[in-house]
Amino acid sequence: MKGTMTGLAMLLAAIAQVTVAPLFPVAGAVPEFVLLGLVLMAAFSSPSPVMVLTPLMAVALAFLSDRSPGLLLVAYLPLLPLGFALEESPVPLNHYLRTLAMIVVTGVWLRTLLALGAMASGAAPAFSLLLSDVLVPGAFLDAALLTVVYIPMRLVGWSGRGMTLQRGRYYSR
Repeated sequence: MKGTMTGLAMLLAAIAQVTVAPLFPVAGAVPEFVLLGLVLMAAFSSPSPVMVLTPLMAVALAFLSDRSPGLLLVAYLPLLPLGFALEESPVPLNHYLRTLAMIVVTGVWLRTLLALGAMASGAAPAFSLLLSDVLVPGAFLDAALLTVVYIPMRLVGWSGRGMTLQRGRYYSR
């Protein structure tokens, strides 16, 4: 039941990404609800469901929009390795700062790839506008959205989890 509800919530995030997000742009950046959902899932659940949901959300978002599923998969791909690297790094970061770094870095990567994909499809290559109108406002927008959702989740009592997987053997339960 929990997996079904998680999948349904992520599907609603993909639908909101295509229908609601373009209505509220900040400069040239739109909110990335699917990225926010994946980051929150990784931060408060575990990396296992995110490993399953990332390709599914890339395909679902590609069906709902005019983007390539392969491009979207590559755009969401750095999320889990980045989270693991931040958790294992010697720099002492609390859970919120690790989660914030995950969403900002992955958001910049995602918007850069989507812009390069649009430029490869015939859009005018305006790299200075990409930086000032899309990447910087997008990073601030991702940080603001994460903060607005993260703080109430912590106030309710949800605790963040680590990004490491349980090691086991092939036949272990």
